[in-house]
Order: sequence, then structure tokens, then C-alpha cells
Amino acid sequence: MTEWETDGDDTSEPGVINRDTLVERLAVVRHASARAADTYVGHPVRGFVQRTFGGHLVAQSILAATETVEYSDRVVNSLHCSFLRIGTHERPLEYTVSRIRDGRSFSVRETAVRQDGRELARLSITFCTTAAHGTPSSSSVPLDVPAPDTLEPLHRRRALGLPADGIKLPAREHWWTASRPVDIRYVDGTDDRTFWFRTAPAEGAPQNVHRAMLAFASDRSLLPVIGHARGDLETAHLMRTASVDHALWFHADVTAGEWFLYVQDSPFHTARSGLAHGSILGRDGELVATVMQQGLIVDDRPARNSRS
Repeated sequence: MTEWETDGDDTSEPGVINRDTLVERLAVVRHASARAADTYVGHPVRGFVQRTFGGHLVAQSILAATETVEYSDRVVNSLHCSFLRIGTHERPLEYTVSRIRDGRSFSVRETAVRQDGRELARLSITFCTTAAHGTPSSSSVPLDVPAPDTLEPLHRRRALGLPADGIKLPAREHWWTASRPVDIRYVDGTDDRTFWFRTAPAEGAPQNVHRAMLAFASDRSLLPVIGHARGDLETAHLMRTASVDHALWFHADVTAGEWFLYVQDSPFHTARSGLAHGSILGRDGELVATVMQQGLIVDDRPARNSRS
């Protein structure tokens, strides 16, 4: 098997292997213009021809907003993102942060994401002190699922003909070089859509970098849960999909590189859209984050064929 066959994914540019770490891909820098106060620049992933991944915008927005919070003990607590337009892989991304409020325990920021003057997304992000979280009122839940290292990775699932996973862009064997570098291990035979996931480690990075990386991964493979609830997951990867918004709440510190269990369900869905809900748990069963996303997942292939 050649290097090309084990790296990247189906949108990889021929001959280009992106070996940048996820930390490097998500990094933002202050805009060079002195007039661009609280504006930061990030880049889409190099070597992939596709629209910009929503999780990428969310993660870079967190990192841009973090740069404007002057309290070292505050970590990102929650966010709500509205996706407005599709971005391209070809141009830089600008993140303009508005300082809404700094209270005794919470800071609130709004971030507008633009590319070539077009607004792609808008986010409201809150940060809080660790003390503001308090002590969880519920204990960890036991995880009655197989351990991640006993489950097949995505590239082998398809080769082995295991049940559909609904993912449009599956990583190849070297998942860390894919456009969405997340190692995913599905748990088959559960009522809810359940899988383990991990990103690469971020040793020595601040907690907000670890949380940004979890936010990146939280948008991975979320809309297919609507297809799972509707019973059409086997064709979900062929449908037209779009995320409308994405909400995320953190409940505990996280460490990039560790395995997390993602349990997903769809409390409401129609033939064209739905609401996806996800709980992210650590290996000890502790709830570390809650996710909600509204999205479109439409099977309009016959209509397209009739127009051709």
C-alpha cells in the first residue's frame, strides 16, 4: 500500500500530504492592520479541496476570543454558533471579536467569521472561572460499551463491510493527516448513535486550546444522527447536508489525545431537517460536554436527476 493510499481522505489534493498538527491548523494570529482591533487571522486546512468544516470555524473562533479575555483563570464555558454561508479552502479566514461583557465570574464575547468580506458564521462565546462551574451534582455513569482499542477504525470498517456510519469524508489509515483529523471508533448495536473519538495530543497547551480541539471534534459526524433516527443512515452520506447552528456547553476540563465517548440521538426530525443532541463523556463516564445542532439532511437525488 502506498503512502497516498493511507494518508488524507477523498478530498486530498494529489501529491499533497498535510502533516500539520491540529494545534497548528487551528492557530490564529492577530491581524497585521493596526485598524483591525481584536481581529485575528486563521487558515483552512491545507491540501484539501472542500468547503470549510464548521468545527474548524468554531474552534478558531474560540481561540480568537480567548486572545481578548484578560483573565488567565477563565475557560470557555459555552458557545452558540449560527452558520450563515459556506466557506472555501482557498482563502484566509478573519475572526473579529467584540468584547460584550467582563463580569466577576463570566466574560462574554461575540465573534464574526469572514472570508473575502463575506460573513460565514457568528458566535456568542462565554468564558468563566473554574469556581463558577461548582461541583457536579451527579456522579459518573458506567460505560457499558467496548473499549475503543477493541473496535475497528473507520478505514477498516468499510473494508470489512460493517454497518453504515454515514460519514461523507472517512479518514484513511493515517487519520491525523485527514481534513478532519479525528480517530473514530463506532459502537454497533446501540439504540443511540455511539462512538469513541480522539484527536492528537496537545501537550503543554492551555486548557482553552484543549477545549477548542474538543469543539472541533464535536461537529464531526453529528448530522448523520438525524439519518440514524429516520432509518436512512445507509444513504445519509449521499444526501445534501448543512448545519444551521451548533451549541456546546463544557462541564469539565478536557485533555486532547484522550478517548471520549460520543452518545448521540435526535429528539426531533422531519424528512428534510432535524435536531441532533450529543453527550460527550470521558473514559470514567464523567459528562464533559453537551452538544446540540440543527441541520438539514435532504435526499433530493431524484429531483437532481430529473433536472439533468
